[in-house]
Amino acid sequence: MEDNVVKMKEAKADKKNLSGEQKLGEFLGKNRKVLTAALVVVVAAIAAYVVFFNVNSSVVRKNLGKIDAIEYTLTKDAGDLDEDALSSRRQTALSNLEAFLNKGGIIGARANMLAADIYGQKKEWQSSKNCWLKAASKGKGSYLASLCDFNAAAACEELGEADKALELYEKVAADKDFVDRSRAAFNAGRLKEDKEDYEGAKASYEAIASYGLSNDEWNDLAKTRLLDLKNKGLVK
Repeated sequence: MEDNVVKMKEAKADKKNLSGEQKLGEFLGKNRKVLTAALVVVVAAIAAYVVFFNVNSSVVRKNLGKIDAIEYTLTKDAGDLDEDALSSRRQTALSNLEAFLNKGGIIGARANMLAADIYGQKKEWQSSKNCWLKAASKGKGSYLASLCDFNAAAACEELGEADKALELYEKVAADKDFVDRSRAAFNAGRLKEDKEDYEGAKASYEAIASYGLSNDEWNDLAKTRLLDLKNKGLVK
């Protein structure tokens, strides 16, 4: 979560200072690869969303408790540990999560989200992507699905899988209930620019304005990108 907040602040600062092509290029360079938006803290917060699922079963509650315990052991006083100790904790957590990764519903979704985040911390992007996609499939129809798809897209970018990342960002941007859909649309536009699909990028950037979100920094950034594309004669 802290990493995501920092990036949002950076985007805000860049937005204020983007007055020329060089600064625009610098901004896009910094934001070319979006790191996963959900860290362990977010995974814990998402547990509150279990209202979407059937959690009346004592077995479900028990398994959620076990996953919470794995996360607690992973994160307790983590700031005081060196990298070797952190690495050991991550490996232990991944081993303990194995029993839950193939379960259905909120249990499988929760376990795969935590595993995906751990793999992301280890920069094992293929495993991270796989777990995010698995979590999305288990949380299908809920807010969790778009959150996981967004993070899977970020992992795809780290892997150089731009086409898959674009597909996932556009899928997320189409979710009217996802709070960060404008960011997903902006990322889609950015990837289309990389592919020199300038008309496609224009469509993605213009779509953000239609979302009607107040104080939308990504809409402001999209307008800046549109202006730059028009000034270069790449779009009308």
